[in-house]
Amino acid sequence: MERFYLFIGFFIGFLVAGISFTFIRTRKNLAKSESNGTESDVFLEPLIRAENVLGKTTEDSSNAIIMISKAYFLSIAGFQSGSERQLDELETEIEEFNQRARRLKANTYRIIQQLQHDSIETGHYYVQIVDYLREMAHSIKYVVRPLRQHLINKYRPFAEDQNLELTEFSNHVTDFLNFALHIIKESRFEQIDELILKRKEILEQMSEQEKKQIRRIKKKETSSRNSLLYFGLMSETKHLLLQTVNLLKATRDFVSFTKS
Repeated sequence: MERFYLFIGFFIGFLVAGISFTFIRTRKNLAKSESNGTESDVFLEPLIRAENVLGKTTEDSSNAIIMISKAYFLSIAGFQSGSERQLDELETEIEEFNQRARRLKANTYRIIQQLQHDSIETGHYYVQIVDYLREMAHSIKYVVRPLRQHLINKYRPFAEDQNLELTEFSNHVTDFLNFALHIIKESRFEQIDELILKRKEILEQMSEQEKKQIRRIKKKETSSRNSLLYFGLMSETKHLLLQTVNLLKATRDFVSFTKS
């Protein structure tokens, strides 16, 4: 029996080390790409074709969804395990992501000026997509930051039933985001309706979880800070799901316009 527990301890340690290594390597790769991001935020050509803008925004959107999916999953996992370090690193990464989104927004005027003279619609789609990316960056920031602050301030942790709900919920959200990534990378925009159905199912689950939290409050089984964190997480997630669908719809319309 002792050897069995030693084996389990070794396995868990190995698993955690593997996850940490993967996270650190991804963090370094993202930092490297961000350091080169300033140059790629602006097109060098004096006149830009719609196809070039579409390719650039699709790449930016794909990278954003990858980053948000990873950050959402790791922030919940880090919060539940009490890993302040993991949440610190995530918040730094998300701040870099927000800065990049702000640069895209700041460069909108310049990009529109560089567009071909008859590309009014292209400018419209570009502005939409950049706005949705900016909103998504804002939402993931306010998913991670309150979780980190809750840990740092040593507030009351979530109860076991809350953590079980949150784990299941996080899995559904990351599945949604990964499906969104598949749609945009493979240009399978006919599957947006399926994505919207997934969002509807998550919102229904969210509604049930909010009711459970209200019951905990009524029974005095939870604190006010705990509840604020719980409801805040639900609220930002709703916004994140909405803006993700909007991003894909705008990209779909942009693709359709470019092909017409």
